[in-house]
Amino acid sequence: MTWGTVAADNARPPPQPEFATLRRPARARDSTPRIVVRPGTASDWAACWAMDVSYETDHVWQLQSSVQADVPMVGFVRVRLPRTITLRDPLWGGSADPPQPEQGSLIVAEAGSGVEGFALVVPDAARAVDTLWMLAVRHHARRRGLGVRLARAAIEAARASGRRALCATIQARNYPAIRTLQAAGLVLTGYDEHYYPSNDVGLRFAHRLTANGGGRRPKDRAPGTA
Repeated sequence: MTWGTVAADNARPPPQPEFATLRRPARARDSTPRIVVRPGTASDWAACWAMDVSYETDHVWQLQSSVQADVPMVGFVRVRLPRTITLRDPLWGGSADPPQPEQGSLIVAEAGSGVEGFALVVPDAARAVDTLWMLAVRHHARRRGLGVRLARAAIEAARASGRRALCATIQARNYPAIRTLQAAGLVLTGYDEHYYPSNDVGLRFAHRLTANGGGRRPKDRAPGTA
């Protein structure tokens, strides 16, 4: 029996499908809070100073040195650790005296729940550079590129101040911070074996700028990098 015969016999059109059942399900709303990077205020400072800046790492940069033909050769090799370890910056928190944020620039990353991360930039007027004294992100907000955003905001703050470079010194064991600084456009410029009281090697990084606020901007990172 054809559809035309059914329509003639019953004097009404054939039943139609229930289109409501064919509609696409509504998209779930993104519940991820929007994070805003902005200049910090005095009221933000207590949350920053109290933030847990410990970090986990499964790699370190190991210093290797030798002498070839009376020429000293120094380099760093990335070494994988047998297990993941948790460390903290020896110059931050605890019984240490907090730096004064009003002497530099405090940059914070804020979400609905409050401050999720911060960068403290301290000027070195004698050398016409800014120093990234500390950069930290809360544990639950890590691995989302927030540290890179804060580091780039610190670069722009240094650029706006007419500095010739933004510098940072970090532990050779702080592999997550190494990757973050590299992704933001900073490069290794040297090291200091006696920088930390704990005898950790301090790695010196810098992003060079020009005195008039120019300079090259870091390239956008690839998705999924630190």
